[in-house]
Amino acid sequence: MPEFDGILFSDLHLAPDRERLNTLFEAFVQRVEGTPHVACLGDLFEYWIGYMQLRQQHGRWAFDLMKRLAKGATTAVWVDGNRDFMFRKEARQAGFVARRNLWEGEFAGVRVALEHGDRFCTLDREYQRFRWWFRKLPWRFMQTFFTEKMGHNLAQGLRRKSKGQVVRRNPSQFGIQREPVEKLMARGAKVVVCGHVHSPFVRGYAPRKDPASLVVMSDWREDGAVICTVKDGNFRLMKFNGDTFEPFEAPSEQQVFAPGM
Repeated sequence: MPEFDGILFSDLHLAPDRERLNTLFEAFVQRVEGTPHVACLGDLFEYWIGYMQLRQQHGRWAFDLMKRLAKGATTAVWVDGNRDFMFRKEARQAGFVARRNLWEGEFAGVRVALEHGDRFCTLDREYQRFRWWFRKLPWRFMQTFFTEKMGHNLAQGLRRKSKGQVVRRNPSQFGIQREPVEKLMARGAKVVVCGHVHSPFVRGYAPRKDPASLVVMSDWREDGAVICTVKDGNFRLMKFNGDTFEPFEAPSEQQVFAPGM
């Protein structure tokens, strides 16, 4: 019997030189494969330049692990991250239902809305303008002119420029705002799950007679990751340390600095 009815995760930022994170992800897949409902909410990779990355051993390894997760699931959902939105095609090939920004539906028996989380940071207008412009570029067409080396150099340059600028600034200005989450709940979602800001928390809402909640997961670090589990309809943040799942006492609001794990 699977340990959980559902499992959700995001923000792994996998890369060939991040051996501890790679080891954690492989242990995670071994532990949870066969879970009926699985969702990855983006930023699986530090960056993804498209099908060319599958030619590398690391890209193929991660793709194969994602196939293992999807193969044993009745529901497998992928939502693009800001770092790997070009993985959507490969996610479908791995067996996931892949969405650009948002997935809404029944997940482990509960009506949910699943996002990466960057669209919830509506007051960070500089980032939102960049996001709109960057996603409008014809990347699939441009790939035909890129060599693999050019693609990696471009992605690495963009990561160096933006690293640390978004996720741990003042949450009241740059963090997840209430209004876009409330809109999803008004459409029927009882639970909204996302990542992106790297600071796990659970925020309660009361948009209708029935209470609803926002569940935000952490990024993956060398000592583990805070992911979301589902059991008997209950969505709960838990820490995976590479071996076991442990309870995680999440704050009710996003912190300036992510809580220690």
